[in-house]
Amino acid sequence: MQRRAAITGVAACSSLGQTDAFLDALLAGRSGIRPITSFDVSARRAKHAAELIDFTPSAFIAPMKLRRMDEVGALSVASARLALDAAGLPRTDAGYDDVGVVFGTCTCGVHSTGEFLDRLLELGPTGAPALLFSNTVGNAAASLVALEEKLRGPNTTLSYKEASGLAAVALATDLVRAGKAGALVTGGAEDIYDLYFQVHDWFGVLSVAGAHPEGARPFDATRNGFVMGEGGFVLVVEDLARAEARHATVLAEVLGVGANAGLTPVNAWPTDPALLVRCMRMALDEAGVSPDQVGAVYAAANGAVDFDRLEAGAIAEVFSGRPVPTTSVKGAVGEGGMAAAASLVAAVLAGRRGLVAPTAGLTSPDPTCGPLGWVMGAPAPLASPYVLVNSFASGGTNYSVVIKVG
Repeated sequence: MQRRAAITGVAACSSLGQTDAFLDALLAGRSGIRPITSFDVSARRAKHAAELIDFTPSAFIAPMKLRRMDEVGALSVASARLALDAAGLPRTDAGYDDVGVVFGTCTCGVHSTGEFLDRLLELGPTGAPALLFSNTVGNAAASLVALEEKLRGPNTTLSYKEASGLAAVALATDLVRAGKAGALVTGGAEDIYDLYFQVHDWFGVLSVAGAHPEGARPFDATRNGFVMGEGGFVLVVEDLARAEARHATVLAEVLGVGANAGLTPVNAWPTDPALLVRCMRMALDEAGVSPDQVGAVYAAANGAVDFDRLEAGAIAEVFSGRPVPTTSVKGAVGEGGMAAAASLVAAVLAGRRGLVAPTAGLTSPDPTCGPLGWVMGAPAPLASPYVLVNSFASGGTNYSVVIKVG
């Protein structure tokens, strides 16, 4: 018999603050998008991002260890520690043989690689900073979490651009169901830095000031591109029987996963709504949940003009035109490899209060985005515990997850 996958802990380190502050700000409709302060953007067209606030790595990691971590690694360790604490899995000298890590990220290793190569070219082999070398690989964050928390279960890193965080949760769910791990620390972490931001600015995909202000406004008639975000959004996915045996609080259960992929233009969002429809239906079918049972959709929409319209049309088709309450967290925390995990964390936290979080930045819904039940300005009541979370990435990777909030 296949095991059941419960969510027993969640944590956020975000542009809105840490877990409780993140939820409170999200429910208030506030956005964490603001002018960038961590690097010079005077020569860039876009000048805003959802940068981390109220995050001090040294509060979680000893200084000597912190010297050996890059930004994403430190953020991942801190977020994982908060999620494990929330799940009631304390740190022990012995650690855990049946707990592992499945992490999603796009930027882990990239920043360190750039810095390492710059120093190598400038100063030669003897001048290259040896401490950076171990951070030049994409799985550094997952490895650091496992080392710090003594987690000896499966350890895997996924990098599917904006779908990375939800893809990690999907794989963690499959591993727990298959009995390959008792629990997995999963989700996503991302860091914004100058070169990464500059490349997106060159591509012309970011929101910039023009006829309308710079900012992320998912589904809004004035949307003009997405805004980059950073943060760590981590969940503990655990075998339900294991969680019940230790009397853990079950926040939610992962019931269904849908995944597929399709061709897209280079660095562009999906263009075929049929693939998005199929992905959502796969998740609903595996969950055994009909569309009319779903209480809310946390969409992948991020403010990209054509993409938001495409997803809205796909949602409308799946729900046969029913105005299902639909929201997106990306108007608050921006877009990135961690954003889909942020959607899932928000769905769990808000759902536990019986609410659906509003979409920050949405004030004038685009009439071409279909007959959906927009959640804007204030939270909406969650009429059913079943929630659908979407993540559709530029490049064509698609994931949908259905949860039942406890």
